Amino acid sequence: MSDPVSRTRRQQWEPLAIVLLVEVGAFLFAVGWLTGVLLLWTSRQWRTRDKIVGTFLVPGGFAPAAVFTFWTKQCSTVIGVGGIAEERCGHISTVPWVDLLTLVALWVAPLVSTAWLVRHHQAQPPARLQPQRI
Repeated sequence: MSDPVSRTRRQQWEPLAIVLLVEVGAFLFAVGWLTGVLLLWTSRQWRTRDKIVGTFLVPGGFAPAAVFTFWTKQCSTVIGVGGIAEERCGHISTVPWVDLLTLVALWVAPLVSTAWLVRHHQAQPPARLQPQRI
């Protein structure tokens, strides 16, 4: 059985651990992210809406953003009117503004999710120390 002091310390660190696992845990071969999501859903410190935001606002946290940012660009050649060839490249899309907008969204969404979870964290009251009888 754990003593009330160690339980209080664990309650203080639990939210930070969960947020970190959800946002950066995918870099641990997805096991970290899945662990973070499991801890998020079993914790009583967030409402269901907060758990949905933490889970589904770009699943995998920053991992998808990093993968697509550093992924080799895909290029395609478009032959326009008059036989003029134009090469279009991008990470996700060959349309430059769509590619840039998607990459920005992939980087910003985990920040929004993290801020949401931190802001809506419902602190549990600290465990009360009970005098021990000898």
